[in-house]
Amino acid sequence: MRNDERSVINFKEIFSLIFRRLWLIILFAVCGGIIAFCVSKYLISPKYESHIKLYVQGDSPMLANGGAAGNEGNDVNNLKQLTNTYIEVLNDDLVMQEIGTNLVTRFGRDIISKVFTVNEENNIPANELRDTIFIESVPDTLVLNVQVITKDPEVSVAICNYFALYSDLYLQKAIGTGCKAQYMSWAKYNGTPVSPDKMKNTALGAVSAVLFALLLIFLMDFFDDSVRDVNALSNRYDRAVIGEVGRFKSKSKKGDKKGGFVSLFDKYVPLRIVENYKAIRTSIIYTLQSYDKKVISVSSAEPFEGKSITAANIAITLAQGGNKVLLIDADLRTPVQHEIFRMREKNGLANALTRISDLDSCIKKTFMDKLDIITAGDAVSNPSELVSSENMDMIIERLEDRYNYIIIDTPAVNFFTDAVEVAKKVSGMVMVVRYNETSSADIDSAMSRIEFFEANMLGFILNDVKNNKKYNKFVAPNRNVTSSAKRTDAQMMNRNNSSYISNSGSRNRSVNNNRPRR
Repeated sequence: MRNDERSVINFKEIFSLIFRRLWLIILFAVCGGIIAFCVSKYLISPKYESHIKLYVQGDSPMLANGGAAGNEGNDVNNLKQLTNTYIEVLNDDLVMQEIGTNLVTRFGRDIISKVFTVNEENNIPANELRDTIFIESVPDTLVLNVQVITKDPEVSVAICNYFALYSDLYLQKAIGTGCKAQYMSWAKYNGTPVSPDKMKNTALGAVSAVLFALLLIFLMDFFDDSVRDVNALSNRYDRAVIGEVGRFKSKSKKGDKKGGFVSLFDKYVPLRIVENYKAIRTSIIYTLQSYDKKVISVSSAEPFEGKSITAANIAITLAQGGNKVLLIDADLRTPVQHEIFRMREKNGLANALTRISDLDSCIKKTFMDKLDIITAGDAVSNPSELVSSENMDMIIERLEDRYNYIIIDTPAVNFFTDAVEVAKKVSGMVMVVRYNETSSADIDSAMSRIEFFEANMLGFILNDVKNNKKYNKFVAPNRNVTSSAKRTDAQMMNRNNSSYISNSGSRNRSVNNNRPRR
């Protein structure tokens, strides 16, 4: 939808946008209908209609007996002119003034003032009264329809009957004594209001609200530059999207210290999330094949993008693959890795950098044999200086020989320089981007910093992606697995491969023994 990324209208995306905001459209439609109904019922005064028919006659031989065969066109024109003349006469200001005076005399000033404006001379303005009277001719006849719509049904009936009684006098006075106006029946009282039409207004209010909602949705989407497309993200910054992580909220109990951090050892994590991180593991392993250092940092453009839990889950999946992994919490300002893994924060990276504690004593064991962690440690006043110091280089050098992969959790790029300082010391940075929240402007700012510091950017991880329907159809197989000693994924794979090789060898030996000797 954004004009900087597409030059062709994508109707599929338009319908997808409307479907995503369908709740907003329905909400606007309901509210618009309710507002229109309430306005029609409580704020708009009801109006009542009354009508009569007048038959107008003239003494002209052409109109009374019809003209010659060749003058039929003139007859029609004369008929139209005559009826238009009658209508103008009945709408004259003098007629309106006399009707107004008659209404004030009959109903009194108090009642009429609720329907019309009454001046100091007890007269109703001619224009205001004329606006309530509608006179039209029936085509090709001398019949006039007089319709009156006011706020009072009795006033409407009175005005119609006034025309029935006195229109003959006005026509004769204006045109001549040969003109006569006869009423066919008296106007009838109608207590049912003709307006407002509540159902019609409710429908119009709902439709107007829907149109307004669509306009609002398109304007919001036009000015919204948040990331929602993997291909657009990759093409815009010329970096690979290492993987996507679906949206999932933890079902942790109230008061749980972990809060909203959803790691892969949470029993409520669905299979699709696990598979997302396994795909990311494969991408990272493939990406780091060409690097001597297997050390990466994980950051984001802005806070609350999910970088810390992403770093933790990447470390977990790498350890599940049989790799010796170290997770370092280098976010010395707001560390969270100790909360995710439920361990003490003290005696961590900050202590090792300031040489208060020995490095080995800062490494903590986790529930996994292949995964160790260095927490942030004690609070310090100069975190940027510590992570950019030579001590950080020395720590990474000492640890990279002991571990297959090192994952470093760093602060947001746009807030602190810690992230780019660490990124210069490792193989590269992985930036976590939150779906439909992180804006392109934020990523632009972060990329500018990364390029300025000449740090290597490995790619993006799109986090909190709205679930795809195809994942809902995939269910983990319900099979009973025989319990065995703790083994990593890689160990189980090696064991299966060894079994396959031994079985293949046994079959080959059996075949060779059964062959006849020559």
